[in-house]
Amino acid sequence: MKQGIHPEYHKINVTMTNGQTVEMYSSVKKDLVLSTDNLNHPAWTGQRSNNDSKGQRAADFKSKFAGFKF
Repeated sequence: MKQGIHPEYHKINVTMTNGQTVEMYSSVKKDLVLSTDNLNHPAWTGQRSNNDSKGQRAADFKSKFAGFKF
């Protein structure tokens, strides 16, 4: 590995959304407080926040491309 071109890593504390603190190494020099993590993000929880607009997105697509023949 080439010397002098890589950032220095520091030990920081990362606070999750539920208050749990995890110790990690990062090139960022300050502690982080997350607003989104695997406990509340839809990609991990499987929940969608826009369930009420499911049918609306399909209708918008159909009206936008109504002149095209698929």
